[in-house]
This record gives sequence, C-alpha cells and structure tokens, in this order.
Amino acid sequence: MESEEFWAIILTHQAMSLFFAQYIDHFVHFMCVVCTLLNTTRLVRRATVPLRRVPAFFVVFGATTVATFMGFGHLFEISFHSLERAATGTFVYDFRFYSLILMGVVLLSLSVGMLRAIENWFKAVPGSRQAIYRFALQIIALSAPMFFFTPIAAAPVMACLITLMAMPFAIKKENTAKLNPTQAAPVPSLVG
Repeated sequence: MESEEFWAIILTHQAMSLFFAQYIDHFVHFMCVVCTLLNTTRLVRRATVPLRRVPAFFVVFGATTVATFMGFGHLFEISFHSLERAATGTFVYDFRFYSLILMGVVLLSLSVGMLRAIENWFKAVPGSRQAIYRFALQIIALSAPMFFFTPIAAAPVMACLITLMAMPFAIKKENTAKLNPTQAAPVPSLVG
C-alpha cells in the first residue's frame, strides 16, 4: 500500500471518528428537520383532503423523526463502528450487535409504514387513520421499555406522541355553514 493511500484511509477514519464523536447528533437533528420539511411538502401536495400545513408538519414529524434517527443515526453509526472493528480485526458478531441492528431495522420499517399510512390518510383512504394509530402504538411499545437501558429510547415515544396529538388538527373540517343532512331545512317566512 502506498503511503498516500494509507494517509487517505487514516484521515478518512479520523474524520469519521471525529464526526461520530462530536457532530452526529447535530447532523441527525438537521436531517430530521430537512426530511420532515421535504416529506410534509410532498405529502401535502399529493393530498386529496384539505390540510392545515403546520399540524400536517407535526403529523409527519413523528414518523420522519423515527426514520431519520434510525437511518441516519443509529444504523449508520452501528455499521460504521462494525466496519471499523472489522478493519482492525476486533469485530465480534454477537447478540448485542444483532439486537442493535434488528431494533434499528424494525423501528425504521415501522416508521416507513407509518409514513405510508399518513400519506394514505391525507388521500382519504379508509382505514389509514387506524393504521397510523397501530404503527404509533407498535413503535411506542418497542421503544418505551428500552428507556430503562438508555434514555434516548424516549425519542421515538415522544415523536409518536407528537404525531398523535397533531392528528386532530391536521385535516380541515367541512364548512359548518353548510346544511347538515340530519337537520330540517329552514322554513321560509311569509312575513318579511
């Protein structure tokens, strides 16, 4: 191996180690906001029901936050450290590694399913609201018990609660001035 290649690998390794040590949280939070804005814009443009944009942002925020934390944060960092250990010959495939990857993949897939359910809800697909509740409860059920091992496990729980709290405000109600079909029609008066 030439010395230039060696130093390029070492500098890249040092840069990535510095990135994970100091900047990964800032990067993931930034990506969370950017991805939520992009997802909200995409879903609101494709919606077939009238939406309020700010509550729609918070509905999309929960699922996008979990996907971003799991994709850009958790899985990327675990994979990097595994490759780092494999390069030095200290990698061990054990239950801890397996469970870290499995939990990340499961939460990522649940959050992507929740995003699809939100998209369907914005398109007035029957049953999509219940699917959002189901995905949110599954994410909460998986994440909440882990809080005793690591406090960061509260993040997916909080993200799902934000989504559930914003849902009643996201879809605009029909104009209440319209006549309700169960109400009797007003009788015209003969006296002016």
